[in-house]
Amino acid sequence: ISPEPLYQWFIWIGGSGATLGLVLAMIVFGRSKYSKALSRSCIVPGIFNINEPVIFGLPIVLNPILIIPFVITPLVTATIAYSATAMGFVTPTHIMPPWTLPAPIGAYLATGGDWRAVVLVLINIAISFLIYLPFFKMYDKNMLEIERNGDGESVNP
Repeated sequence: ISPEPLYQWFIWIGGSGATLGLVLAMIVFGRSKYSKALSRSCIVPGIFNINEPVIFGLPIVLNPILIIPFVITPLVTATIAYSATAMGFVTPTHIMPPWTLPAPIGAYLATGGDWRAVVLVLINIAISFLIYLPFFKMYDKNMLEIERNGDGESVNP
């Protein structure tokens, strides 16, 4: 199993921290104006594995709520991806496509055209979404309260 393609296509989907699931949670469940606006600007870069807009826009950096799933999600997706590969469910990665490809396409190419790699990527995106969702809902609730109060200082995001 080649480590770099495995990380890139199955673990860090949407960038470090597997943040594509977070951006999808923002799109589907975001209620604050800020979350809605940020999710629209983060989805296209996230599809191409560029996640700086979401990392510094929310921010995840120094955020006690969102740092937890940011650390946990790649551990879970790594366990799933490695196990699926080691058990033979997915062809091991052996090709290094450009990192800016969308994850399903990159995984398909990295495994030499194994369609099961696309399924594994979609499973990991769904798992990432589910891990980030409760944490994002807490964060978004705080953002809604800040927007309602209008002062930006009553509740820490």
